[in-house]
Amino acid sequence: MLRDFAWRLNAAAEKVDLRQVEIAARLGAKPQTVGNWFQGLNYPRKRERHELAKLLGVTLGWLMEGNTDPGPTTVEEQQAGYTAVREVPVISWTHAGVAATYEEMPRHFQGKVATNSTDRRAFALTIEGDSMWPTFLPGDKVICEPSNEPRNSKPVVAKFADDAVQLRIYHKLKDGRIQLASLRPEIYPTQDYDPKEFHWIYPVRELVRSV
Repeated sequence: MLRDFAWRLNAAAEKVDLRQVEIAARLGAKPQTVGNWFQGLNYPRKRERHELAKLLGVTLGWLMEGNTDPGPTTVEEQQAGYTAVREVPVISWTHAGVAATYEEMPRHFQGKVATNSTDRRAFALTIEGDSMWPTFLPGDKVICEPSNEPRNSKPVVAKFADDAVQLRIYHKLKDGRIQLASLRPEIYPTQDYDPKEFHWIYPVRELVRSV
């Protein structure tokens, strides 16, 4: 699906710190064309797909289809330095709520899921609730990266001191407070918090659709 492709594209570009205009220049494409890819309006042409995957350091299969192949599948991909796909543990929403730190995360996992995250502490959470619908659906999984810092306007999983866990869009305000926004503000309004109200806030690396 175009929406899933756009999510993987955005996640991969963020990981290597490449902006849309830079990708367009490197590929010799129009900025508007690349912008349409990022918005999930259309796919790159076949010749652009290979160059795009190489530029982002991921396999073509993962970028276009979200497959879970265990890394580069051809000599060309290996030589190009693609990021290998690996498996990370899946933790339930409830179990994440009892962990005040990463080290306290439960070790009784609910299976594993494939990702190209390079964070050795990465883990997956199974989404509950509809506050981030329709981008994030109940039953989908998000890959969290505890070793990285959250970035403004990007999704995060936040663990509150009262053990509540939320998937939201993150923004750090100028006064130091943390603003968390849902994708359904008419039901789940945007709220500002003191940083002391959180045990942890981990950035979301990617979305894995439930099948």
